[in-house]
Formats: sequence, C-alpha cells, structure tokens
Amino acid sequence: MFLRRFSLQIDFCGQFVDNPGVKARTVGSAATPILVKRGSVTVKIYTVANRVAGASYQQFTLVYYDGVQRKKKTFADLSAAKREAALTATKLANGENQVLRLTSTDRAIYLEALERLRPFQRPLNLAVQEYTSAIKQLPDGTTLKEAVDFFRRRNPATLQKRTVREIADEMLAAKRAANLSLVHLKDLECRLSRIADALQMNISGVSGAMIQTWLDAMKGSGRTKVNYLRVIASLFRFAVKRKYLSKDALEEIEAVQQVKEDNGEIEIFTPEELLEILNAARPEMIPWLTIGGFAGLRAAEIQRLNWSEVNLSERHIEIKASKSKTAARRLVPITDNLAAWLAPHAQKSGAVTEYRSWWNQFSKLAAEVTRSRIERNDHTAFEWRHNALRHSFISYRVADTQNVAQVALEAGNSPQMVFRNYRQLVTSAAAKRWFAIFPTTASNVVPLNAQSAGVQSTGISHVTVC
Repeated sequence: MFLRRFSLQIDFCGQFVDNPGVKARTVGSAATPILVKRGSVTVKIYTVANRVAGASYQQFTLVYYDGVQRKKKTFADLSAAKREAALTATKLANGENQVLRLTSTDRAIYLEALERLRPFQRPLNLAVQEYTSAIKQLPDGTTLKEAVDFFRRRNPATLQKRTVREIADEMLAAKRAANLSLVHLKDLECRLSRIADALQMNISGVSGAMIQTWLDAMKGSGRTKVNYLRVIASLFRFAVKRKYLSKDALEEIEAVQQVKEDNGEIEIFTPEELLEILNAARPEMIPWLTIGGFAGLRAAEIQRLNWSEVNLSERHIEIKASKSKTAARRLVPITDNLAAWLAPHAQKSGAVTEYRSWWNQFSKLAAEVTRSRIERNDHTAFEWRHNALRHSFISYRVADTQNVAQVALEAGNSPQMVFRNYRQLVTSAAAKRWFAIFPTTASNVVPLNAQSAGVQSTGISHVTVC
C-alpha cells in the first residue's frame, strides 16, 4: 500500500489540497470518500490516518464553502462527521448557507432535537410547524403542556367522543321525551343551536376561556347572556351524566365570570297612558291588550291562548303547562275591570288573537296614540315600551296586594325575581287607578260594582276610570 507523508483534505468541489503543516497519511492513494447527498449537493467525508507521538489514529474531514469563504471541519468520530455532513448538505441544498453558521451549542441542540424526534418518525420542520400552529391557538401565557394536560383530563379513555352539536341534539330529544312545554323546547332548541354553531368541536375541548370569549363578544343584554350561560351549564351536566365528560369539566363553567344582569329601569305604562292605548286600539286588539295589562300574561302565552281557557264565570285564565314558558300550569285571576273588557269579546273557543306578529301592531298603535295627542294639541310622541304591559301588571299588582309571593304565582315568576325587579316601583294610589280602568257602560258590557278609586275622568270617550 502506498503511503504519503502529507495531509490530504477535500474542498467542496472535491479537489485535493496539500497541507504540509500536518503530518498525516491517507488510507490508500485513491481512498474512497463517504458521500452524503441532498438533492444536487454532495458532501464528501475523507478518512485520514494521523500519527502523534508514535501513535496512529483516524480523523474524518469535510470541507465546504460558505459564500466565498472556504471552511473545513474535522471530527474524531465518524458518526459525528456523518451527522454534520447531513446537516451541511441539507442547508446547502436549501440555499440556507447563513443557517450553517451554528455555534457548537446550536449544533448540539439541533442534533438532540433529531434524536428526540426519531422514535416518532417526525421530521424536525414538521414538528416545529405543528408546535407553532398549536401555540398560536392557545390563550396568551398558556403552554402546550398545559393544553395537553387539560386534554388528558377531559378525555379519559373511558369517555365517548361527542361534539357539542351531537350532545345538544341528544339533550333536546331527552327533553322532548320528558314532555316539556313546546315553548320551553323551542327556546332551548334556539339557544342550543346557536351554542353548537359557535363551538364546533368535541365538548371535551370546550374550555371556560372559550365560553367567556364567546359571551363577551355576544351582542345582547346581560339577561340574555345569563340565559345562554345557564343553557351551557345544563349541556355540560347532561354530558357528564351521559359519560361524555368527566365531572372535572364542570370546573370550566365555574371559571366563567358570572354575567351581571342589566340593572336598567323596568319600563311600565302609567294608568293615563293605558287609557290612551285602549282608546286608540281597534276592537279586535282589546283582549290582547287588557289580558296583558290586567292579567300580566307573557306575549307568547297570549299568542297561544284559547277562549276555552278564559273562564269569566269563575274569574280565572288557565295557562296550561304546554303553553307556559316555565312548563308549569297556573291559574291567573281575572280582575273586575278585565272581566268587563273581555265580556263583549268572549267566545266558547278559538284563538284569543288572530295576529301572528304583534310588533307591527304595536308600532301602528303607538302612531295612533301620537295622532290622538296631536288632535288634543299635545305634540309629545308616544313610544311603545318592550314588554311594558306585563311589567305594568306585576308592578301595580304588587303595590295593590303587597304580596310578592301571590303575584309571583300569578305571573309565573319566582318571588326573588318579582321582589328584585318590581317592588316599590309604583305607589298604591297609582295601582288603584290602574285596576279601576273600565270600559264605558254599553249594551254589550256587563256593569260591575267596582269601588271608586277617586280618580277623575280623563275625557277619553271609550274608557273611564271608576
């Protein structure tokens, strides 16, 4: 074997370069280099036998150009040389020469990353892409490990996977099987559909932060947001019962900041304003308006009310469970003045109102009241107030009876709600004027012995205050 007393090194073009400053010898005059290829780039590793103090050892050298600068790297270990050659060739093939300027620490980190990924058969670039994509979707300050821990808690192997939409459908089916009221079911279906549209994922992936963000962005009153949060909580509890969620998931609901209900003033009509409304109303509107104002039924309850459920002889209106918002049957008393208003219109059966939508009727009625005011040289515009008939009834009824529990039962509300929102909004004197509003005596109206409330007539021809 031919030996030569000089170091033989390779530049990137594969040319031999003498380096007389180092005593070395090649293993053979035509030693075959190790080729590391990436695309059109080939990096060669040459083996050199060095002798120091009489001892011989192998050295592995590769050479490359960084721009116009010629560089070389020498390794005592072949595996290390191969890893560096692979890294060098990859970066050169990608045209990323600047990245090749790695410190020894950077190079060690890179090689460690490759080793950690090897069992998963994931290339480094794909692993980084998945990591950055996941981090972008997490709230600020949340680590990927925290997200994984959260997922593992919410996704035990024993739990079945269900989307929010699937669980919402199951919950609705269960409620229908329980024969809840159609009103309640329709309201629940509407809210669950909107929730499922917003949270299109497995329910195990829904976090308190997601719910909070959605509620914060929702356009609606505080009361509306409270109702939606209540439905979400019911959905979570249903999922826990069906073994789609662990009990720990309920902590996500508790983490949502409790929405404050609006503390705006309850809007009501004065007795004088109700006189104007009834005076301007067409005859077919009277039952709806007076039942709302003197019995306090909800608009939807009046919409579904049948004359067979209005018992003038026994003086009560029956609200069946299937037509009640709370899915509970109740009897609402008919006051003397309400009986007088309903008597000319009462039938054995049939819908109390034929109107499908009352919003248009309200706007027309408000315009008619305004026109009547102008005729009396009063140029104050009248505006309809949302749900004001029911609010007025509860307010005046509480002031008249001084019994919150009784009024809550009549109105289908909780005593807490009535006490919080309606107590002391009006005076007892105003309440007496409200329930003393009667139609003028006519041949088709049954006169009633209502006690006088000491209120002067307003001059409106169709109605009087006794």
